[in-house]
Amino acid sequence: MKSLLVIADDQLVVRSVRFALRHAAGFRVVATVDGRASARPELSRLRPEIVLVNDMCQRTNVLARIRESGEEAPDALVVLLSGRMDAASSDDAFEAGAHVVIAQSMHPVALGTLLQELARGNVVQAPRVARAHTGAGGVRRLRPVAGHEASAARTSA
Repeated sequence: MKSLLVIADDQLVVRSVRFALRHAAGFRVVATVDGRASARPELSRLRPEIVLVNDMCQRTNVLARIRESGEEAPDALVVLLSGRMDAASSDDAFEAGAHVVIAQSMHPVALGTLLQELARGNVVQAPRVARAHTGAGGVRRLRPVAGHEASAARTSA
């Protein structure tokens, strides 16, 4: 049974995650923590195997909780449940130490299944290496292909 700690500032998200995990065997929610304050004590005491951080109203809280997770539970898989799936937000999460970014809009049953597969090691994930535009310092950045650009990319491939 994998121990999971949920960090969120919205009880609706916590209920949704608990619902999702009811349909996925092998998980035990060991604690839910209000993400508006530090989660260090719980992370240090419980040493969860998976930390699920929900995207919160304050982006600085989200990134701080991700960093704390990596520092206090270094062996944990840190998953961000995000309402922002743009490249910049994902890059920020990966730079803070998230291992996986999942869309908040994912159906709870699918979320449970995906968490189960992540815990089993059946999903290989890696952070984006670069962003689409040339940022500060002249570094070329990649971005995901979307919309009408996708069909053009498929035809040229």
